[in-house]
Amino acid sequence: MDIRFVIVGAPFVIAFFYTLFWLRKWGAFKLPEDNLPKKMTLKNQSAEQRYILENIFLTKN
Repeated sequence: MDIRFVIVGAPFVIAFFYTLFWLRKWGAFKLPEDNLPKKMTLKNQSAEQRYILENIFLTKN
């Protein structure tokens, strides 16, 4: 094996394992049992607030 392959390929191999290290540290490979997104609900939302939001999105130009 030629030394040029080692010189050129070594940074890519190092970057690959470094990326895997950080992905594992950030939890990218954990099972998504506990990481399911919780449904967002607004409590105490009055009918007037809903009406204002409907007016914002239903206005005609």
